[in-house]
Amino acid sequence: MKATFAFVTAVVASTWSPLVSAQGLPIQPGEYSVSAVTAAGSTDGVKPETATRCIKAEDLANPESVLNNRFMASFKPDATCAISNLSLGGGKVAYNTDCKYSQVQVSGSYTATSYSVVRKAKPKGASGPVAETRLEGKRTGVCK
Repeated sequence: MKATFAFVTAVVASTWSPLVSAQGLPIQPGEYSVSAVTAAGSTDGVKPETATRCIKAEDLANPESVLNNRFMASFKPDATCAISNLSLGGGKVAYNTDCKYSQVQVSGSYTATSYSVVRKAKPKGASGPVAETRLEGKRTGVCK
């Protein structure tokens, strides 16, 4: 009986983890001031672009909807991109995307009202440098 209970508990625990991750990025929806620095190789010494954006509750279901580097251009996630290796918890986030033209590694941290991530994009097919984007977002209030 104890062995059966332990097995059932293990199965429930292993299936529960993906459900917790599926809840989305645990930040508050609202207006965010976002700064981005993109460079081939390193972002050190490069001046950031800054803009505000509205992060809605439905955006939080897909971390790529929030942690993308095209925040100034009404970003919509590319349906051909697949997110894998999502790790979300304890104030840390990491995942990979595999898209038609690139593969991206995303890693960083978050609080309820901010995030800071580094995106490393490697082009597919043609050789080229890895483009690194450092994103910093801070909640400034409710969406206008």
